[in-house]
Amino acid sequence: MSETILPLILDGLLVVLLLATIVYAMILNRKLNRLRGNHDEMEVFVDKLNVACARAESATAGLRNAGENGKTVFKESASKAEALRDELAFLVERADIVAGRLATASEGTKVVPSEAQAQGSAAKPEAARKPASKRPAPAARRGQDAGRAKESARTGRAAPADDSASPGSEAEEELLKALRNAR
Repeated sequence: MSETILPLILDGLLVVLLLATIVYAMILNRKLNRLRGNHDEMEVFVDKLNVACARAESATAGLRNAGENGKTVFKESASKAEALRDELAFLVERADIVAGRLATASEGTKVVPSEAQAQGSAAKPEAARKPASKRPAPAARRGQDAGRAKESARTGRAAPADDSASPGSEAEEELLKALRNAR
Protein backbone atom coordinates (compact mmCIF):
# COMPACT_ATOMS: atom_id res chain seq x y z
CA MET A 1 0.00 0.00 0.00
CA SER A 2 2.75 2.31 0.59
CA GLU A 3 3.30 2.02 -3.10
CA THR A 4 -0.19 3.28 -3.87
CA ILE A 5 -0.29 5.99 -1.23
CA LEU A 6 2.91 7.71 -2.24
CA PRO A 7 1.75 8.54 -5.78
CA LEU A 8 -1.59 9.69 -4.32
CA ILE A 9 0.17 12.05 -1.86
CA LEU A 10 2.34 13.41 -4.62
CA ASP A 11 -0.72 13.90 -6.88
CA GLY A 12 -2.57 15.63 -4.01
CA LEU A 13 0.40 17.91 -3.37
CA LEU A 14 0.56 18.71 -7.06
CA VAL A 15 -3.19 19.51 -7.11
CA VAL A 16 -2.80 21.85 -4.09
CA LEU A 17 0.12 23.62 -5.70
CA LEU A 18 -1.78 23.95 -8.98
CA LEU A 19 -4.79 25.37 -7.16
CA ALA A 20 -2.54 27.89 -5.38
CA THR A 21 -1.02 28.84 -8.72
CA ILE A 22 -4.46 29.28 -10.30
CA VAL A 23 -5.63 31.50 -7.41
CA TYR A 24 -2.46 33.56 -7.59
CA ALA A 25 -2.81 33.87 -11.40
CA MET A 26 -6.39 35.10 -10.96
CA ILE A 27 -5.28 37.74 -8.42
CA LEU A 28 -2.46 38.79 -10.71
CA ASN A 29 -4.86 38.98 -13.68
CA ARG A 30 -7.17 41.32 -11.75
CA LYS A 31 -4.27 43.55 -10.83
CA LEU A 32 -3.09 43.64 -14.43
CA ASN A 33 -6.60 44.53 -15.60
CA ARG A 34 -6.73 47.40 -13.09
CA LEU A 35 -3.31 48.56 -14.24
CA ARG A 36 -4.45 48.46 -17.88
CA GLY A 37 -7.54 50.42 -16.91
CA ASN A 38 -5.35 53.04 -15.20
CA HIS A 39 -3.06 53.19 -18.20
CA ASP A 40 -4.97 56.13 -19.68
CA GLU A 41 -4.81 57.97 -16.38
CA MET A 42 -1.11 57.18 -16.18
CA GLU A 43 -0.51 58.65 -19.65
CA VAL A 44 -2.26 61.87 -18.61
CA PHE A 45 -0.18 61.97 -15.44
CA VAL A 46 3.07 61.44 -17.37
CA ASP A 47 2.13 64.17 -19.86
CA LYS A 48 1.43 66.62 -17.02
CA LEU A 49 4.74 65.67 -15.41
CA ASN A 50 6.58 66.34 -18.69
CA VAL A 51 4.94 69.77 -19.00
CA ALA A 52 5.88 70.62 -15.41
CA CYS A 53 9.48 69.55 -16.05
CA ALA A 54 9.66 71.73 -19.18
CA ARG A 55 8.36 74.74 -17.20
CA ALA A 56 10.89 74.12 -14.47
CA GLU A 57 13.73 73.95 -16.99
CA SER A 58 12.66 77.22 -18.65
CA ALA A 59 12.29 78.89 -15.25
CA THR A 60 15.79 77.82 -14.18
CA ALA A 61 17.19 79.06 -17.50
CA GLY A 62 15.46 82.41 -16.92
CA LEU A 63 16.84 82.62 -13.40
CA ARG A 64 20.30 81.80 -14.66
CA ASN A 65 20.06 84.59 -17.28
CA ALA A 66 18.75 87.05 -14.68
CA GLY A 67 21.63 86.13 -12.39
CA GLU A 68 24.18 86.71 -15.14
CA ASN A 69 22.59 90.07 -16.04
CA GLY A 70 22.59 91.09 -12.37
CA LYS A 71 26.20 90.04 -12.09
CA THR A 72 27.25 92.22 -15.04
CA VAL A 73 25.24 95.19 -13.73
CA PHE A 74 26.84 94.75 -10.30
CA LYS A 75 30.31 94.57 -11.82
CA GLU A 76 29.67 97.76 -13.83
CA SER A 77 28.36 99.56 -10.75
CA ALA A 78 31.29 98.36 -8.68
CA SER A 79 33.81 99.55 -11.27
CA LYS A 80 32.09 102.96 -11.46
CA ALA A 81 32.10 103.20 -7.67
CA GLU A 82 35.81 102.33 -7.55
CA ALA A 83 36.55 105.00 -10.16
CA LEU A 84 34.59 107.58 -8.17
CA ARG A 85 36.35 106.53 -4.97
CA ASP A 86 39.74 106.93 -6.61
CA GLU A 87 38.75 110.31 -8.02
CA LEU A 88 37.51 111.49 -4.62
CA ALA A 89 40.72 110.33 -2.97
CA PHE A 90 42.69 112.27 -5.56
CA LEU A 91 40.57 115.37 -4.99
CA VAL A 92 41.02 115.10 -1.21
CA GLU A 93 44.79 114.81 -1.65
CA ARG A 94 44.79 117.83 -3.94
CA ALA A 95 42.64 119.77 -1.46
CA ASP A 96 45.12 118.96 1.31
CA ILE A 97 47.96 120.21 -0.85
CA VAL A 98 46.10 123.40 -1.76
CA ALA A 99 45.13 123.96 1.89
CA GLY A 100 48.77 123.59 2.87
CA ARG A 101 49.82 126.05 0.19
CA LEU A 102 47.16 128.52 1.30
CA ALA A 103 48.28 128.21 4.90
CA THR A 104 51.91 128.70 3.88
CA ALA A 105 50.99 131.65 1.68
CA SER A 106 48.92 133.26 4.41
CA GLU A 107 51.83 133.04 6.85
CA GLY A 108 54.06 135.19 4.68
CA THR A 109 51.52 137.84 3.65
CA LYS A 110 50.86 141.09 5.39
CA VAL A 111 47.37 142.41 5.79
CA VAL A 112 47.03 145.83 4.19
CA PRO A 113 44.32 147.70 6.10
CA SER A 114 41.78 149.81 4.28
CA GLU A 115 41.64 153.56 5.01
CA ALA A 116 38.92 153.24 7.67
CA GLN A 117 40.80 150.42 9.35
CA ALA A 118 44.06 152.32 9.08
CA GLN A 119 42.59 155.28 10.91
CA GLY A 120 41.07 153.07 13.60
CA SER A 121 44.29 151.11 14.01
CA ALA A 122 46.35 154.28 14.26
CA ALA A 123 44.42 155.14 17.39
CA LYS A 124 45.05 151.72 18.90
CA PRO A 125 48.41 150.45 17.66
CA GLU A 126 48.90 148.02 20.55
CA ALA A 127 45.52 146.42 20.07
CA ALA A 128 46.07 145.88 16.35
CA ARG A 129 49.27 143.95 16.86
CA LYS A 130 49.25 140.59 18.52
CA PRO A 131 52.31 139.48 20.35
CA ALA A 132 54.12 136.57 18.80
CA SER A 133 53.40 134.42 21.84
CA LYS A 134 49.63 134.72 21.30
CA ARG A 135 49.70 133.86 17.61
CA PRO A 136 49.10 130.23 16.69
CA ALA A 137 52.14 128.45 15.42
CA PRO A 138 52.32 128.17 11.60
CA ALA A 139 52.22 124.37 11.77
CA ALA A 140 49.16 124.49 14.02
CA ARG A 141 47.38 126.87 11.61
CA ARG A 142 48.31 124.66 8.70
CA GLY A 143 46.87 121.63 10.52
CA GLN A 144 43.67 123.53 11.26
CA ASP A 145 43.36 124.59 7.60
CA ALA A 146 43.99 121.04 6.43
CA GLY A 147 41.41 119.75 8.92
CA ARG A 148 38.85 122.25 7.60
CA ALA A 149 39.66 121.31 4.01
CA LYS A 150 39.24 117.61 4.79
CA GLU A 151 35.97 118.25 6.60
CA SER A 152 34.62 120.38 3.76
CA ALA A 153 35.70 117.78 1.19
CA ARG A 154 34.05 115.01 3.19
CA THR A 155 30.75 116.83 3.79
CA GLY A 156 30.62 118.67 0.46
CA ARG A 157 29.99 121.98 2.25
CA ALA A 158 32.20 124.99 2.49
CA ALA A 159 34.26 125.32 5.63
CA PRO A 160 32.87 127.93 8.03
CA ALA A 161 34.48 131.33 7.70
CA ASP A 162 36.85 132.19 10.50
CA ASP A 163 37.59 135.87 11.16
CA SER A 164 41.12 135.09 12.32
CA ALA A 165 41.84 133.24 9.08
CA SER A 166 40.58 135.96 6.73
CA PRO A 167 42.64 136.37 3.56
CA GLY A 168 45.23 139.08 3.63
CA SER A 169 46.04 139.80 0.01
CA GLU A 170 43.92 140.46 -3.03
CA ALA A 171 45.26 137.34 -4.69
CA GLU A 172 44.06 135.22 -1.80
CA GLU A 173 40.66 136.88 -1.89
CA GLU A 174 40.36 136.25 -5.62
CA LEU A 175 41.44 132.66 -5.16
CA LEU A 176 38.85 132.11 -2.45
CA LYS A 177 36.13 133.70 -4.58
CA ALA A 178 37.09 131.47 -7.50
CA LEU A 179 36.97 128.39 -5.25
CA ARG A 180 33.54 129.37 -3.91
CA ASN A 181 32.20 129.97 -7.41
CA ALA A 182 33.57 126.64 -8.61
CA ARG A 183 31.32 124.84 -6.16
